[in-house]
Amino acid sequence: MQKNRQIRFLRNRILKKVINVMKLTFFLLLVSFMQVSATLHSQNAKVSIQVKECLIEQVFEMIEQQSNYVFVYNHEQISKMGRITGNFKDVEVSQVLNACLKGTGLYYELVNNTIIVHFQQVEKKSVLLKGRVTDRDSVPLPGVTVRMKGTTVGTATDVQGNFELLVPEETSSSVLIFTFIGMKQAEVTLKKGVFAHVILEEEVATLEEVVSYGYYNVDKRHMTSSVTSLKAEDIMMPGVSTIDQMLEGHVPGMIFMQNSGQVGASPKLKIRGTTTLLGNQAPLWVVDGVILTDPVNVDPTTINDLDFVNLLGNAISGLNPDDIDQIDVLKDASATAIYGPRASNGVIVITTKKGKVGKPAVSYSVSGTYRRRPRYTDRTVNVMNSQERIDYSRDLIKAKLDIPNPQSWVGYESAYVDYCNGVLTHDEFIEQVRYMETVNTDWMGILMQDTYSHNHSMNVSGGTDNIRYYASVGFMDERGNLRGEDNKRYSGMINLNLNYNKFTMRFGLNANMQKKEYTPGEVGLADYAYNTARSVAAYTKEGELWYYQRTDKNATADEDHSFSIINERKNTYDKINTNQTGLNLSLGYKILPPLKAELTFAYNMSNTEEDIFFGEDSWYISNLKRANKETGEIKIANTLCPRGGELRMNTTKNESYSLRASLAYNKMLDQEQNHQLSVNVIGELSSSKYTGFKITKRGYLPDRGMIFDVVDIKGSDYRDYKEWMMTESALGRMTHNLTNLVGVIGSLTYTYKNSYIVNGNMRIDASNKFGDASNERLLPIWSISGRWNLHENVLQNCGWINLLALKMSFGYQGNMSAQDSPRLVIQKKGTNTFFNEYYSLIDKYPNPNLRWEKTSTYNVDLEFAMFRNKLRGSFGYYYRYTKDAFLEKKVSMVNGVENYTVNAGNIRNQGFEFTFNFTPINTMLNQAAVSGRKRGFVWRLDPNFGSVFNQLIDKVKPRNKPLQDEIKYTDYLTGKVYLAGRPVNTFYSYKFKGLNPENGSPMFYNTDRYVMEGDQEVDMGEVYNNMDKEEVFRTVMTRSGCREPFLQGGISNYFGWRNLGLSINLAYSIGAKIRMFKMYPTPGNIAGPEKNLRREFTKRWQRPGDEVYTNVPGILTGAAWEDANTPWWKDRPFKFSENIWEMYDNSDLRVVSGNYLKLSSASFRYVIPDEFCKKLYLKSAYVSISGTNLFTVCSRKLKGQDPSQSGTTNLINISVRPTYSLQLNVTF
Repeated sequence: MQKNRQIRFLRNRILKKVINVMKLTFFLLLVSFMQVSATLHSQNAKVSIQVKECLIEQVFEMIEQQSNYVFVYNHEQISKMGRITGNFKDVEVSQVLNACLKGTGLYYELVNNTIIVHFQQVEKKSVLLKGRVTDRDSVPLPGVTVRMKGTTVGTATDVQGNFELLVPEETSSSVLIFTFIGMKQAEVTLKKGVFAHVILEEEVATLEEVVSYGYYNVDKRHMTSSVTSLKAEDIMMPGVSTIDQMLEGHVPGMIFMQNSGQVGASPKLKIRGTTTLLGNQAPLWVVDGVILTDPVNVDPTTINDLDFVNLLGNAISGLNPDDIDQIDVLKDASATAIYGPRASNGVIVITTKKGKVGKPAVSYSVSGTYRRRPRYTDRTVNVMNSQERIDYSRDLIKAKLDIPNPQSWVGYESAYVDYCNGVLTHDEFIEQVRYMETVNTDWMGILMQDTYSHNHSMNVSGGTDNIRYYASVGFMDERGNLRGEDNKRYSGMINLNLNYNKFTMRFGLNANMQKKEYTPGEVGLADYAYNTARSVAAYTKEGELWYYQRTDKNATADEDHSFSIINERKNTYDKINTNQTGLNLSLGYKILPPLKAELTFAYNMSNTEEDIFFGEDSWYISNLKRANKETGEIKIANTLCPRGGELRMNTTKNESYSLRASLAYNKMLDQEQNHQLSVNVIGELSSSKYTGFKITKRGYLPDRGMIFDVVDIKGSDYRDYKEWMMTESALGRMTHNLTNLVGVIGSLTYTYKNSYIVNGNMRIDASNKFGDASNERLLPIWSISGRWNLHENVLQNCGWINLLALKMSFGYQGNMSAQDSPRLVIQKKGTNTFFNEYYSLIDKYPNPNLRWEKTSTYNVDLEFAMFRNKLRGSFGYYYRYTKDAFLEKKVSMVNGVENYTVNAGNIRNQGFEFTFNFTPINTMLNQAAVSGRKRGFVWRLDPNFGSVFNQLIDKVKPRNKPLQDEIKYTDYLTGKVYLAGRPVNTFYSYKFKGLNPENGSPMFYNTDRYVMEGDQEVDMGEVYNNMDKEEVFRTVMTRSGCREPFLQGGISNYFGWRNLGLSINLAYSIGAKIRMFKMYPTPGNIAGPEKNLRREFTKRWQRPGDEVYTNVPGILTGAAWEDANTPWWKDRPFKFSENIWEMYDNSDLRVVSGNYLKLSSASFRYVIPDEFCKKLYLKSAYVSISGTNLFTVCSRKLKGQDPSQSGTTNLINISVRPTYSLQLNVTF
């Protein structure tokens, strides 16, 4: 009850904070909407300008800086005008414009705060053409230049996108040219008296003119770094819940691995390889300039494990993808240096949506998704049916084999034993066998389900030139294919942008709540469905749950261990609830026209509660109770849970603050605008604190008011339970992890004639996590980079080249271990029963001399665009070298710890990246949409790839020598050994020799006890005794490859015709090796009666000569079985396996290529015409049908195993499932 009060207290504090934040938000919104209707500037604003031989455009810029006016004009027309000289002091803007435009043939008109400058129209009979210009989402486009083709007659659209243009009356129709920054130029033929609705398409070549580095934005034309920019709408996939799952195949140099198809499971992402062995290898997430941390601080060793399924989520799991506008992936040192040691693995910058100028627009999107479960009829499921499993059991009985320590007596074996013991007659035995041969229990249908999920998102946006707002709410209910799995997310976001004279303000609030529900991992629903014999029934003939006795290694024959997987699922759960709130506020002030100051404050809070429950009716609790099978009486001395169930509670709270002050200077240094200088100076303070409490309580009774039953353990009756109550899991453990960081950042960029750009970045950090030596030296992270725009000078007259730029960069990145400390960290314990005193354990040994992992990065990129931007792309090469990588060394236990972190490793990563954007056909370019109906056809093809080759380097140790001290043979099998000269995650396998022609047992090279060398017999046991263990392991094993691919990429296709669009995205992966599912999941070669087997066993060896046609071992008997199960090396110091069945599952025979080509997504969209939308009072609408993970082409040797599934782990995870979605999007 004390714990419950603590939880309620924490929740009340969190609720109060959220309410205060919402009050502040409401106040800001109220002020914002009041400002929308207010007149911020007088129509007679006054300015002071002194110019000499200046361009008219420069005068316009000076007026904009001193007033609230915005100028719209045709650059080609204005640039032909002469230079201006004049001195205006405290005069109205109209007086300045009249003087400057006098005699030029230009005149201006004022529309709200927009000044439109164009040529004076000829006085003649004319007609008025009217229309409205919007983008494809029906958002008005203000300031679009509208010009009559072949003339200088033109105008511009107002803030609502409307335009009016007088054209000569003698023309029956007029061809108008529409131009706007970031949009494709369009030519539209308009007739008199027809109101035109013109829709401009976004210009693909300029979609990403601005790249976000998080802390500041960079003009892409001046960008010297290696960055991949994506618009969220281009990769959006209905039915996919998080943005990180959508990145597969879209980012060159990023390795994407999704090891589970469970809802809410986060993928593993790596950018340009591995730069740390013990630290977190995941990239840094930045949202709207604020660094986000994971809600739960999972140990790096766990999070880096390729078999670990992360259901807790990462930093952006709660972010609604519909609120995201752009994703920028920063990859080289030049781009990531500003983030310091946290960014050594790359940075993913997310920019959320902001309001657009115009009337309020409300958008609503709803999608329904069907997720298909696995079926035994799928080619991806290759297990025995009932008949095949019974035939295998018959062979075991014929071979007179004993089943060692069976977990359950069921199936054919159970019926046969009952028949032999006289419990069943012959007829009853035959009847039971016939039933089991045909029952074919559909475990996948019982434990899994086809599901329907739905997602809703609504947002409102709008504003004026001074105030823009965006607000959204979202709800997602994602149901998993495993029964009982569910992932709900509630999200809300507010973004507010204000501009007032020289002041700017940005306010953002993002809150979300996630509710996930699973079955505990110990139950293993997916693994049970794959590995349980289909001859085992789920229900009795009367339709009741069928239970069978399932024992563990500590059980006795008289104890009750009735098991039903259906009952186990119903009486257990794993619930994860996460609440996240993020607040950021930025205030800016333009001190001088080229100098701007900004102050940014951010606060993020998350609270994660995980409750894992096992009810008192579950098999797990029956194992703890130790109750008699006949009487139900509990063995008091041995019970570990006398009453109720077990509840494991794990609460983690994270609070992070950051305060950032910056000065940005951007100025043209001469009147000819040849020299430009940009300087950013930033100071940052940040703090992140994790606090947690973890405890396991038994006696939990949820049906009786969620209470814990009290058991009196003062006496000695409850011996084992009393002992368990003194363990750490029962007493509970609180955790506290604080990271403080101070950083100073400097960035300088010099540009000459938009052709030559040089950039330099540097950051210096100090932290409480750094060792004393690192803090004293204040090791800087720095980079230098450059860009040469060849199309601006040497190739400027080459008409077919639109862009050709060479970029080069070099820099240093650093990383410090978050698991080590320069000071001693102890874990305080309770009373020691022997000394009757409080005691403590050493949690972290002081490590003051630990140095940074230091990574030097070289990068070369070539960007190009040709043939009017129809052909665009980039080609790049990178080289990264990490020295002083962290490794664990074994130390004497007199220090209080077994391992100590040292700087002992070096890692090399290198690779090539290529992106290609080709538009073979685009007739929409010159056929703009009129009256909401698109015209023409477009086809875009966007292939890309990125390679990553990494290698561990040790200048002292030879190739293939391990860098660690203590290594087990299983480390070689799972890829957890670090070998000099080999990639990270390289794994080894036993060398399969063939099947023994006498008994069908598997044979392996270098495993025979005695071998002949000439005429002399050599005892290999003696030879191996004189070798290092690691050398023995490498003798009996062979290198199989790497578990990670070295090449990944994608191919995107888009076909558009009129209002129809078809998008097809392929993803591919090359270079990974996969171990197939285990053939022998149990320790011995004989599977228990309840276990199912791979269908490959139907082709097993059965008689001499079969070894020529099959490589599947036969059933061994007698001495052959004994030799196989207890081999001669089992008790030796150099032991390299438990038995030959473990060797067979981990042999090179069971390793196949993990290469695949996957149809990751396909979408068909129909944009509803405007005239139909108007009848429904809509601005725009579209409907789409899409699918994800539709099919995968991979090696036939996988025999149905999905490339995302690994046979390295003992449990089988559900594969990534195909989904089919229907989406409707409307804008009011």
